[in-house]
Amino acid sequence: MARYCRVCVDSDRHQCRRVQVRCSLKLLMSADGGRRSIIAKNPRRGGQMSYHGSLQAAAGQQPTAGTGAVLRQLHDQCTQTVESSLQEEYAARLGEIYLFASDLDAWRTAIEEQQEAGLLETAASEYVLAALNVCQGQYRNGFKGLRLVLELCLQSTHLSANLVLRAEWLKGEKDTVWATLIDAENGPLSVRSCRAFFPDLSEHVAHFRQLAQTLYRELSECIHGNIPNHIPLPGSLNFSKDTFELWQSKAGAVRLVAHFAFALRYLNGLPLARRSSLEAAVTHQLGRRIQPVDATH
Repeated sequence: MARYCRVCVDSDRHQCRRVQVRCSLKLLMSADGGRRSIIAKNPRRGGQMSYHGSLQAAAGQQPTAGTGAVLRQLHDQCTQTVESSLQEEYAARLGEIYLFASDLDAWRTAIEEQQEAGLLETAASEYVLAALNVCQGQYRNGFKGLRLVLELCLQSTHLSANLVLRAEWLKGEKDTVWATLIDAENGPLSVRSCRAFFPDLSEHVAHFRQLAQTLYRELSECIHGNIPNHIPLPGSLNFSKDTFELWQSKAGAVRLVAHFAFALRYLNGLPLARRSSLEAAVTHQLGRRIQPVDATH
């Protein structure tokens, strides 16, 4: 027999169609059936009020007006959280965070003739949006955005090595498959790819492939709604220093993997003038100066 969520059964006003899923919102209908308000409950905190806990004042309004009030108050809460996130003590960290968007733009410019360069432009945009989400207190969206950025960066290097697949992907005929991106034999972070494009990095490729796998698995908690083992999320839009700093840590790891993947695939094939614009960022991220094989070009 289908088991409906406890919240909907208790309210007896709304038949939930999501089997075996606990609802995060409880729809309460007024006696006349024509007015309603939305009250949030966080099932992981025993029904403690969360996202919309301060919005009970919207009760009794017409549905349209009530929805507007809810969204305005959520917007106001995000604005307050942004102010907390932009405090002076976090200024240096935010500056460091934003550098990755600049790095992605630099790599995109360096490979601008390549058809997959557009993926890096998308990655940069999604990264900035993820940072904004985190500053607003929309932490789940922030972590979800990081996973997308990781996928886009690795997918660009993978497509660059397979022209047929790239053409099919750009036409929408093929999908991004994560298992392919971290394949130990033929993926962009495989020893085979490393030997083809940058043999001197072969001893490091297994470490970065494992790091990418770990990041993807942890960030996926925020997409699939799994019980959090690595990324616990707050139950409100209020500023959370711990979650804010955790996102920064994961963003730094994504940046590290991306730089290694880009260096492995592209650096040897770039002319010296284009390498120069990337050298500082690559050296800073990977901890040492990477000397391309054909550095005399």
